Amino acid sequence: MESNPELSKLRRNVFPIHKHELRKFLPLTFIFFMISFNYSTLRSLKDIYVLEHAGAEVIYYLKLFGVTPAILLLTIAYNRLSKIVDKVRMFNIVIAYFLVFFGAAYLFLIPNLGALQLDSFADRLNASFPTMKSLWEPVRYWPLSLFYINAEAWGTMALGVLFWTFVNEITGVEQSRRFYSFLSLGAAVGLILAGILLKSCKEHLKLVLGACVGLIGTIMVVYNRFAYNIQKYPALYQIEQKPKKKKEKLSFSESFKFLVRSKYLALIATLIICYGVVISLFESVWKAKIKALTVGNEGMLADIYGNQGILSGILSIVLIIFLSTPIMRRGWRFAASVTPVVTLIATIVFFAFLCVQDVLGSTTALWGFSPLSLAVTFGLINVVFVKAFKYTLFDPTKERAYIPLDEESKIRGKAAVDGVGSRLGKSLGSLIITFFLVPIFGSIHKAEYVIFFLIMVMLVLWIVAVNKLSVLFKEHTDEKKATDG
Repeated sequence: MESNPELSKLRRNVFPIHKHELRKFLPLTFIFFMISFNYSTLRSLKDIYVLEHAGAEVIYYLKLFGVTPAILLLTIAYNRLSKIVDKVRMFNIVIAYFLVFFGAAYLFLIPNLGALQLDSFADRLNASFPTMKSLWEPVRYWPLSLFYINAEAWGTMALGVLFWTFVNEITGVEQSRRFYSFLSLGAAVGLILAGILLKSCKEHLKLVLGACVGLIGTIMVVYNRFAYNIQKYPALYQIEQKPKKKKEKLSFSESFKFLVRSKYLALIATLIICYGVVISLFESVWKAKIKALTVGNEGMLADIYGNQGILSGILSIVLIIFLSTPIMRRGWRFAASVTPVVTLIATIVFFAFLCVQDVLGSTTALWGFSPLSLAVTFGLINVVFVKAFKYTLFDPTKERAYIPLDEESKIRGKAAVDGVGSRLGKSLGSLIITFFLVPIFGSIHKAEYVIFFLIMVMLVLWIVAVNKLSVLFKEHTDEKKATDG
């Protein structure tokens, strides 16, 4: 355990950051705030637009046939560009891509949606292949489909790859134990402000998108200034000077072979895939109920997603201040196990309520609530708990797992694991829904009990992977300490 002689016992638990570390901690927190604000806002907007115009089932076709190929292509481009440009230019190229797209969405695609949608073409496809209606609706609303795909890509590339790769490069193993959970304070504030803005501007969602575009530009400015200072004054930012090693240049396919050969990286990928499948299946039930409750009411959709951001942010702050440090001190294995255990409890509570909601119908009616509205509320609470624990414990522990690895594994392996592994999890969930559950049962509602069983299976696999990875993490950490002297 790291010794912090200048910090009081209270500070070590509540805010274990040294004064001389603030020059590194505060800019990282601010960047995390801006990326997370956009992540929460874009995630909400994409669901609001698609649920309002197309429906819940369309989301899973979009994830499977749109998001997964797009992330695959972006990851290929990322790997190839990383061979010929430095890390700062790589960051700027990716962020500039999102600035251009969301700027175009703000100025042209969303305001002209009615004129751009392909109604006649989609109608012909639907007439020829009526069983694939949920696939043709994304074609009809192609501007929204592009928006959905890029909003998902923002979470994967900007947050999962760019930000955490940068943090891992400038943060040591011991420092990460204190830093990583508290960096999430910025993310939590971003979630809260994103939720407040969404609820306040629910009748003018274009303003919300405009705020995202402005913050993307701000991210580039802040990052470049911060990166310049780090390169010029590395000692002030406690940057470990590592010997330069000649790296083997790997193609994208070779990166995946490298991932398959590495049990360590494969286990990290398993954690991400399990989370992706679980949250995708869980939200399929919840979003179907949201769609049923909010038909034709975009304002109610904005309220629900706004509340999700606000509550997730508040709970994240509480977890960071009061629980993250004591949990992290219990060791990597314990901290990494908390999120799947909380998800297990939340899943059981939610599906248990679904079993008895009809029985409670007459009682809840006396309180002015319908069973459907209560189901949406229960789902909201459970999603808030799962995602708050993900942000404050799952993400920091997952990112800490990369630190003991060599530079090749950190960069190539992380791009493959985070860039594709996260999408594989959600795409696998979408594949199960679109090609098995909906065709067999007819709707998500009729497949709820099967979905519950599948979530339980994935949670067990998740916990097993945590236990196996914890052993390898300790071995790699001990080896790194011995090598560094």
